[in-house]
Amino acid sequence: MGAFRFGLVWRGDGDVVEAARRAEDAGYSTLLFPDHTAMVAPIPAMAAAAAATDRLRLGTQVVNIAFRPLGALAQEAAAVDLISGGRLELGIGAGYAEDEVRSLGLPFPGHGARIRDVERALGILPRLFSGETVTEEPGAGRLAGYRLDPVPPQGSAVPLLVGGNGDRILEVAARGADIVQFTGFAAGTGDLSHITADGLADRVEHVRRHARERFADLELSVLVQFVRLTSDPRTAVAELLGDRLSAEDALDSPFLMFGSVDAFCDRMSDLRERFGISYFTVFDGRSDGFDQVVSRLAGR
Repeated sequence: MGAFRFGLVWRGDGDVVEAARRAEDAGYSTLLFPDHTAMVAPIPAMAAAAAATDRLRLGTQVVNIAFRPLGALAQEAAAVDLISGGRLELGIGAGYAEDEVRSLGLPFPGHGARIRDVERALGILPRLFSGETVTEEPGAGRLAGYRLDPVPPQGSAVPLLVGGNGDRILEVAARGADIVQFTGFAAGTGDLSHITADGLADRVEHVRRHARERFADLELSVLVQFVRLTSDPRTAVAELLGDRLSAEDALDSPFLMFGSVDAFCDRMSDLRERFGISYFTVFDGRSDGFDQVVSRLAGR
């Protein structure tokens, strides 16, 4: 059973250096950066955070596979690993915001094609990070004798995270990622069918079936959408969610945490025991009281 790790997702509010130092001091393992056109670009922000810290790992939550050619992504990621002295964790996502991609003048492939691009990245990035010269089958956007120089200090061991909720993206993650993150719902949809503990159990089992013998080596993660420190969880649920989710389902959800610090710690210990979830990430600004959890549980 893995030791607890915690990640803080910085969404561009305030100073990134202050956020990085706070995360490191609080005991978070990683500071994570989204990848959207209306936010601070993740790669330079990660470099700034790396320069201001000593132990904190830097990750993406998650890179949009449609935004960059794969070789360019590898080069930029390698630079962050180099600047940080080997502290990169690269999260990769299929993307869902068509308007963002098209606003950049880029084509927006179908959902299946984007998932295949994530699978391609999982296969090729470790080869590039190890210093291999990569040539793919000819085609638009395919690598032709491309080699990274310099390679990242971690080499092919740069941890790759893929997360989501749908069958296909979790199958790809199970077969090729190092970290599989469960989100509880599909981005861009109102489907909350997996937001409960039973829903998480279904998704973990789906990953187990497709990972087969590599399942034991996967790090399993939950992206906690909201944390609210409160002595009245039901009222907090009603205020935050209205009628979008019943109080029973919200209080049962691994992706929503309402209550005391002790309750949060008990919930995460239970999730690790039941499902093997040991890595929890939260959004800065939606993580009331969570720093206390991190200081209590990190590394245990």
